Amino acid sequence: MRNSWMMTIALAAAVPAAAQQAPEPLRPGTVAIEPLAKEAGPAAVRQAFADAVERALMDARFTALPVTSRSRYVARIKLTRTARGAVTSNAKEEGVATAVGNWGVAVGMMLPSDKRQLRGLMVTELEVEIVLREGMQRVWRGRAVTAQAEGTKADAPAALAAKLAPAVIRRFPAQSDEAISIP
Repeated sequence: MRNSWMMTIALAAAVPAAAQQAPEPLRPGTVAIEPLAKEAGPAAVRQAFADAVERALMDARFTALPVTSRSRYVARIKLTRTARGAVTSNAKEEGVATAVGNWGVAVGMMLPSDKRQLRGLMVTELEVEIVLREGMQRVWRGRAVTAQAEGTKADAPAALAAKLAPAVIRRFPAQSDEAISIP
């Protein structure tokens, strides 16, 4: 009887220690968005994606803070664009074009036509990784990918960012290694 009582005390003492070692549940908190690498494109493109990721994280109940702040999390953004062949597109050409030269002014206008154009197919993937600032340990990662005809309105950086960022963050806090495909 005495041994079973001692074993019960030992087990009761061990349970709280094990419970304290369990990882914290993943929940929103303060987050700083790391800027994209300069190789990702011009400053306007990098800013469009950073802003879209920030808005998506705020919609997911995160509180965005400046990069230099002491936020709980840091969101790292990675953007890749890859050419994958060619597709036909009904995208309209630019309308009026003007030019000024030594001999005067010229105005040119493209009339709309039903001709289809051959354009490059660009695959754009956005990856967002959330790490704990303390220790920089990754706690969540999400990816989304889309394919658009190059040079169309759907392939513009603002349109891509507005489409991909919410799709990536929509999965939070669920973990998945697969990218979400967005039309």
